[in-house]
Amino acid sequence: MTGFCRSCRKPLANPQVQLCPFCGYSLENSSVRPATAVDCARMIVRVAGEEIREVALNRPMLTIGRSPASDIVLAHNYVSWDHGRLEKQNGDWHYVDSGSTNGTHINGQQIKQATLQDGDILRIGDVQGNSVSLTFHTSVVVQKSHIPASTIHLGMSNIASQPIIVLGRDPQCDIPLSAPTVSWHHAQITRVSQGHIITDQHSVNGTFVNGQRIDTPYTLQQSDVVQIGPFRLVYEASGFQQYTLSGGMRLDGMHLVQEVGSLKSPKRILNEIDISVYPREFVALVGTSGAGKSTLLKALNGFSRAQGEVLVNGDNLYQHFDLYCTLIGYVPQEDIIHRELTVSGALNYAAQLRLPPDTTLPERRQRISKVLQRVEMSGHAETLIGKLSGGQRKRISIAMELLAEPSLFFLDEPTSGLDPGLEKKMMYTLRQLADGGRTIILVTHATANINQCDLVCFLAQGRMVYYGPPEEARVFFGVTSEDFADIYAQLDDADPKIAHQKAAQWEQSFRQSPYHRQYVADRQHTLLQQKQQTATQNVAKTTKQKGPRVNAMRQFFVLTRRYLDLVFHDRLLLTVLLAVMPIIGLLLVLISGANWLVGDSEVEILNQLASDLAGGATSATYMIVGKSQTMLFMIALAAVLLGIFAAAYEIVKETSIYQRERMVTLKLLPYLASKVVVLGAFALMQSFLLLLVINLKVELPADGVVFPLVIEMYISVVLGIFAAIMMGLFISALTPNSNTVIYAVLLVLFFQIIFAGVIFDLGDVAGQLSKLTLTRWTMQGLGSSVNIEYLNSLTRTRFLPNPITQPVDIFNAREFQIEYTRTLTHLVKNWLLLLIFGLAFAIGTLITLKRKDV
Repeated sequence: MTGFCRSCRKPLANPQVQLCPFCGYSLENSSVRPATAVDCARMIVRVAGEEIREVALNRPMLTIGRSPASDIVLAHNYVSWDHGRLEKQNGDWHYVDSGSTNGTHINGQQIKQATLQDGDILRIGDVQGNSVSLTFHTSVVVQKSHIPASTIHLGMSNIASQPIIVLGRDPQCDIPLSAPTVSWHHAQITRVSQGHIITDQHSVNGTFVNGQRIDTPYTLQQSDVVQIGPFRLVYEASGFQQYTLSGGMRLDGMHLVQEVGSLKSPKRILNEIDISVYPREFVALVGTSGAGKSTLLKALNGFSRAQGEVLVNGDNLYQHFDLYCTLIGYVPQEDIIHRELTVSGALNYAAQLRLPPDTTLPERRQRISKVLQRVEMSGHAETLIGKLSGGQRKRISIAMELLAEPSLFFLDEPTSGLDPGLEKKMMYTLRQLADGGRTIILVTHATANINQCDLVCFLAQGRMVYYGPPEEARVFFGVTSEDFADIYAQLDDADPKIAHQKAAQWEQSFRQSPYHRQYVADRQHTLLQQKQQTATQNVAKTTKQKGPRVNAMRQFFVLTRRYLDLVFHDRLLLTVLLAVMPIIGLLLVLISGANWLVGDSEVEILNQLASDLAGGATSATYMIVGKSQTMLFMIALAAVLLGIFAAAYEIVKETSIYQRERMVTLKLLPYLASKVVVLGAFALMQSFLLLLVINLKVELPADGVVFPLVIEMYISVVLGIFAAIMMGLFISALTPNSNTVIYAVLLVLFFQIIFAGVIFDLGDVAGQLSKLTLTRWTMQGLGSSVNIEYLNSLTRTRFLPNPITQPVDIFNAREFQIEYTRTLTHLVKNWLLLLIFGLAFAIGTLITLKRKDV
């Protein structure tokens, strides 16, 4: 027994173990040795833009290199003169790199030497993205169909002797399943008299039997399929058969139709699309603008569902989305990373959200280092994402998705905006990821490096007009030039009717071509037969979809830490959250009087009136309540303004990030609560600073309704900000993009000002609308505490005396549009109403976000 696994080629601490702790591959000689009849072993050599050739491995040793004397000549500059050699030993083929300059990657990993298995891909390339692939095949033809190869058999000898068998990520488990999405101790199998019972051990991503998540102990029956993360075990009377999905996953779209618009005049944007993608295939979806590329991509990954079926290894993705969601990677057009974080910081938060909570810090760091190495970004771990180029940010988005080792990988325009050199490198990176065992579907407009793909799907007007090898697309469309872009001219036209006719004609031609038969019809024929055979055995169950089992409190703390990190890295937002209220307080201090909230004594009032009359006026009025009310209104408006502006962008600006995380693990309550807690903490600080600055000049009454005045004012301002924060988050959830937020905010603020009941007289209808404003209830709370009614009672007018009578004083109290009753009941009512408004907006935000779910 060698000291490394022949499947994943990782070193084994204990070479006597029966199963590899990393990939689950059986290490028993009787079950995993590849077929020894390799006399017909061969290498399939493929270079982008060149004809595919096959080389028979008919000698015990063959050399690979640029030298004309090599057995397999690869006449390219990025291949060394003597690059490597193939050696046959004890019935197995081995590859040894001869110290080449650019090295050799096997299944996406750079390796000096390895034992080859059927389907292994050797790739030689350079940093510019040029490469040649050599695919190893034995005499045993392996069909990349329903379930990939790499099978191990766990006989009864493995399980009958043990009453309990533990499955999990722990290498010491009885059946170790090394994958990031598998919990440390994921499930256990208990032997009973009737057979075996499997129990989920409160794992995050769940244990599935026959596609259904089990929450209670389940008695296994003959041929039951148990799936844990990317691993599948089939229970039989003789034991288990375990299939590792590390070799990739098959994806089929069958009769996909999607329509938009009204029911009376719908527009079909996907028209009966049939597509089949084998494991490890790299497929590009191309076509003119509006052809339906992104729509098809989202239909295939379950983000936006279409009519028809999407099958993953024969299972309906839409019906079993909770089973496969953690095995799907998706990079949309928009960045799914926060630009205010460092690369390592963003990946660390993503790992905490997506990986099981029992993943240790060293494990997370190891995963982050590994994925950064895969996308060649290791040197930028501590760089702020905002300082990276567009291509580098795309690589970080890809790295984030690779944290969970997805088997299906979807990318929407990852090369958009990149220069030709970066585009070529990006395509080479994706090619290597596909070699490493992933099924990759890519949407792109660029066709310069499309030869890196195994297959290309041309779309036009929502129709599939070609699906096959990229080098044969020009032949199908009758294009003589080497530029793929010339195919677009065959598909598009300025006249929409002619464009639709062209698309329909090309679709018909494709359906009658050998490409459709070979890459669609023949591939799906066997799959359809399997579905028909199992249709009578499997009764469709309409069970509720369940996402990963997430600890809401833990997720809340992770999201809160991340949001705080974002705030402290966003100088503009931090300034708003720290400095706005003190600045407003300073501005109010500049125009306010020291007595605006306490008034003057009777003697001072009479002296002011007498002084005004001495100047020659016939009358003088003392009405400090107007200034008091204006000042309190500005405090209430500042609270509402701060809350709305602080929160109005906080959801919409990270829509793409939210939607991607929501597809996997993100829960609504922890997400919203993290926003509220952080913004609320700053609100507590800002309210204190506002009142502190105002009190530097303005005298505050000592007593409120029941508490000291400063405490009651503080509570009113804090509750006003809280309700406004919830309103801002509701606006942020409602608005479709960041550009429309400012208009919604301005509309809301004008509503708060006009109908507050302070500046303008309100009629019956306007008076009812006033009850919907946060400024009114904040204002009423402040006014009750300050005792506006008392300040109003100080109002009086003095007229000049005539020769007969004494000076005349008239008490003319002002009538208010809103109520300032100084009672505990009225004060608490205003506070409760602000809380109710806040909770109502919170519920509205949750409902709005929920309706955006898949």
